[in-house]
Amino acid sequence: MEKLITPYCEDFGKSNIVIKHFPDNESYVFIPKIEAQKDKKITIYHRLYPEQDKRIFELMLILSRLQKETKDIELFAPYLPYARQDRKRKEGEVVSADVLCELLKNYGVKKLITYDCHFLPKPGNFTRAGLAIENKSAGPKLYAYAKKYFDEENKKNNTAEEFVVVSPDEGSSYFIENAKGQKTHSLTKTRGEAKANGEENGIHADIHTMEGEIDVEGKNVCILDDIISTGGTIIRAIEHLKARGAKKIIVGATHGVFAGHRIAEKILNNSCSDLFITNAIAVKNATFDPLVQVLELPKS
Repeated sequence: MEKLITPYCEDFGKSNIVIKHFPDNESYVFIPKIEAQKDKKITIYHRLYPEQDKRIFELMLILSRLQKETKDIELFAPYLPYARQDRKRKEGEVVSADVLCELLKNYGVKKLITYDCHFLPKPGNFTRAGLAIENKSAGPKLYAYAKKYFDEENKKNNTAEEFVVVSPDEGSSYFIENAKGQKTHSLTKTRGEAKANGEENGIHADIHTMEGEIDVEGKNVCILDDIISTGGTIIRAIEHLKARGAKKIIVGATHGVFAGHRIAEKILNNSCSDLFITNAIAVKNATFDPLVQVLELPKS
């Protein structure tokens, strides 16, 4: 298998695809030694976030040339943008997740490999809009970090306290499956209405309520989720657990989107003792570093 790695995925290997930008910000793509890819099985390593619209178009440029040489192309994109726009809530809305999956399929991607895709219920192999998807999970890595964190806390304080693992919504409840033999719980959230450009949207609305009875009185808690975007879900979950007597709370997520001003800092200032994510979204030169612990995903 041949690996083609864009500059956005250099932490997974040395880049061998050239992407540059002209003064007007148009993208330029060059694949050196393209003839060497003839009839090869190719895996493209390419991050689609941030600047998702631009990154997607750059991927289309890569695929448009590469599919002339081979029909066996896989894409490794650790975070899939538009995955939260996965269903129609009212007439006239576009299901953007389907559009992106269909686009990738039509441009020659035989399989997408990603991590904790928001519209998928668990790790495994799925199909959406004709695109084969292998959904991996960073859940075990996140849980291992949390266990080590609290083991070190116990050692430091000469205690033997267990911790409770919580999923802040039912959609990411499979994260707590990694905590076998340990107390786990899923909360339920209700969203209010959102406004976008003066219109009702409701897609990424603010969290209105967080529900779920759970015994956390005097106990340490680890919240695990797939995405932290504006931080609303996590902050409401922390408040819900603190109101029920939770002791120390730490938060882990696969994708640190942090869509807003100082999101990580707001979470850490809201009774969160430790915040950790993976490098599914590149964190180099990010404004929240070094506030957040970053766990590296496997390189292959």
